[in-house]
Amino acid sequence: MRSQILDLRAAARLVVVALGIAVAGCANKPLVADKFPPVSFANEKPYIFNVARVEIVPKFKSSSTPPHIEFDMPVSPENAVKRWVEDRIKPNGTSGTLRVLINDASATETPLPRDPNASQLFNTEQTERVDMSINIALQILDERQFVKAEVTGQATRSRTLPEGIKLNQRDKILYDMVIDLVRNMSQQVDPQIQATFPTYLTQ
Repeated sequence: MRSQILDLRAAARLVVVALGIAVAGCANKPLVADKFPPVSFANEKPYIFNVARVEIVPKFKSSSTPPHIEFDMPVSPENAVKRWVEDRIKPNGTSGTLRVLINDASATETPLPRDPNASQLFNTEQTERVDMSINIALQILDERQFVKAEVTGQATRSRTLPEGIKLNQRDKILYDMVIDLVRNMSQQVDPQIQATFPTYLTQ
């Protein structure tokens, strides 16, 4: 009986130790950044083209070297543009191609110089500037891959970030900037599509 009591006590101590380790592990884990909804432009009216296929050609090459931050964002400008194309540009024909050239889809973060006269107690300095840029071209190609018609669109966005900003706050700012960037590009492209591509649109 005594040995059973000792075994029970030992087991209880092990449970307490295990729980303590688990709690300590959770306390040491970093907070998970807020998740953001998938980028979507499906709520906007799509363009149905009388072409057999839509082709996306990224001419811009993202970089993981500073000041570039395309790989350190909830969604990059390039991926947001691709989603815009998938949601808004639809093929419904038997021949021809609509090619989308992504000439620029950059995002950079540049440190800003410190103001030596700024009060550390009462002022929050802006320590980085984020710049984003998109430049695309939509081209109608015939079967010989010759360009028959083309429209272009571009947009830029810039914003400074304050010192001490939290990771999830920074990600939310970058996410919102990308969505706003693509929507601004779309506002330029939409009227051009209707003016330049009417004979290639089915609706």
